[in-house]
Amino acid sequence: MKKTALILLGSLVIAAGCGRGNTEAIAADTEFVAQYRDSVLRMSDVVRQLPSGISAADSAALIRKIADRWIEGFLIEDLAAGQIDDMDRIDALTAAYRRSLIADSYRRKMRRNGVQPVDIDGVKAYYKEHAAELRLEGPIVKGLYIRIPASSAHLEDIRLWMRQADPDSYDALENTGRREATAFRYFADHWTDFDVIAGEIPSRLGDGDRFVESTKDYETELNGTVYILHLTDYRKSGSTMPEEYAAPLIEDRMKALHLADYEAGLIKALRSSAVEKEILKEGTFIKDNQ
Repeated sequence: MKKTALILLGSLVIAAGCGRGNTEAIAADTEFVAQYRDSVLRMSDVVRQLPSGISAADSAALIRKIADRWIEGFLIEDLAAGQIDDMDRIDALTAAYRRSLIADSYRRKMRRNGVQPVDIDGVKAYYKEHAAELRLEGPIVKGLYIRIPASSAHLEDIRLWMRQADPDSYDALENTGRREATAFRYFADHWTDFDVIAGEIPSRLGDGDRFVESTKDYETELNGTVYILHLTDYRKSGSTMPEEYAAPLIEDRMKALHLADYEAGLIKALRSSAVEKEILKEGTFIKDNQ
């Protein structure tokens, strides 16, 4: 036994001597590091656990530690199996956990790949039918926001363009304003959560609903930086969601419904097939309550 252990340790040290810089050479070694009953730990399995840049000496020590931990796990498992009264329960819980992980992973894959894109007409129909239920939890806005150094030579022009917010002003902001600004957001053509915009301004803007209702142009300065906000439209909390704002939410809701129908149909087909092949046998209670 001692001789076998020495041979094993020697092979570990020799392999470890290659260092992490020669990972391919170690990984190519097909000799097993250890074997416990039918389970085998190979050098390639161990090498994958070694951190990059490890020295040859540290590599040998870490390989030995990994091998010892692997062997100890089996030794303790065998010892415990004969002394723990509820091993059947532990085995059942382990199997149940494994099934749960596999099922959850497959469901995530179905969410990514198993649902076809939602039809635009379907979204419109859903909005028309459920608009009264689609209420805003917070205010939403359209407009422009810019952050610009107070020293900018174009600050006065930018203030004017922000207030006017007409097509010519938009063009000027896109050209001169964006070049001068340290941040520029144009959201006049789509609804944006007010909290997102407010989060970019250092001053406290107070109650969102009151702010959007009473404010069209807002400016503040802090530490040599000017923050300018111009709102072109708003909806307060509790209002019906505009269709364009609600559309992504409706798509997600419809995808979830389609996925649930798809999964239910898949499970039904799999179950029927399993019963037919006698892989699954259902008791009287299940048959009587279908």
